Amino acid sequence: MRAGKARLKTLTSAALGLALILGSEAASHAQGPTASPRTAANSPVHETAQAPAPLMKRAAELVGALKEYRASLDELLTLQQKDLDAATEQRERWRDLFARELVSKRELEERETTVTVGQGKVEETRRNIMVADHAIAEAAAAGTLASLSPLVPGGYQRTAFLIRFNGQAAWSLRSGTVKLQQFFAARFARPLPISAFGQTPLHDRMGFDHHDALDVAVHPDSLEGRALMDYLRGAGIPFIASWGAVPGSTSGAHIHVGQPSPRIAARH
Repeated sequence: MRAGKARLKTLTSAALGLALILGSEAASHAQGPTASPRTAANSPVHETAQAPAPLMKRAAELVGALKEYRASLDELLTLQQKDLDAATEQRERWRDLFARELVSKRELEERETTVTVGQGKVEETRRNIMVADHAIAEAAAAGTLASLSPLVPGGYQRTAFLIRFNGQAAWSLRSGTVKLQQFFAARFARPLPISAFGQTPLHDRMGFDHHDALDVAVHPDSLEGRALMDYLRGAGIPFIASWGAVPGSTSGAHIHVGQPSPRIAARH
C-alpha cells in the first residue's frame, strides 16, 4: 500500500511538472517577433506558410511531450481508481458497522469524506485526460497544416489527418456561435458540444491564437460532424476538422470553426 501511495505521489508530481514544462516551452516558442497573436492575426500570410520545417518539428516535439503527459495521466488514473475502490469498499463496511452501532458517526463520516475526495481526484484526472487529448489533436493539426500549401479562397481539402475549408464569409465568435447553437439544437435536439470558446488557458500554454475561434467536440465522421461541416460550408464559414489524438478513436476529435489558429513559432 505504501509503495502504491508513493507511486501515486510520484506520478502526480510528474504530471504536474510536465504540464508546467509544456506551458513554459510553448510560451518561449511564441515570444519571437513573428509569434504575436495580434501581429499574426493582422498578417495576410500565416506562419505555417512561412517556415514549415521548423513548425513541423516543433509540433512533433509538442505532440511527443503531450503524449508522455497523457500516458502519465493514464497510470495516475489507474492508481487513483484503485484507491477509490478500496475507500468505497471500506465505507460500505463502516456503514454496516454504524447500522449495528459498532462505530461512531464521526468514524463513518471520515470514510465518507475519503470517498468524496477520491471521487474528486478521479474526475479531475479524467478532465485532464480530455484536455490532453484535445491538446494532442491541436498540436498534430498544427504540424499537418505546416506541411500543406495554403488553400485558395473557398478551397476544400481532405487528408488522412484533417479536413479543412477556407470559407470567405465573415465570422464573429459570439454571433456566429449563437447561429451554430440554434442550428445544432434544431437538428439534433441537444446543445452544441462546445469544447473551447475563444482563447483558453490551454491555448495560452501552447502558444496558439484561438481568440476568435470555436472548437466543437463532435467527430468529423459522425452524423453530427458531417451535418455541421455541411452547414459551415454552405454558410462559407472556414473550419478545420480533426480526427483526434488516436486514429479510430473519438478522443480529442473536434471541429475548429474560424480561421486556423496554430501559431507555433520556431525558437530564435
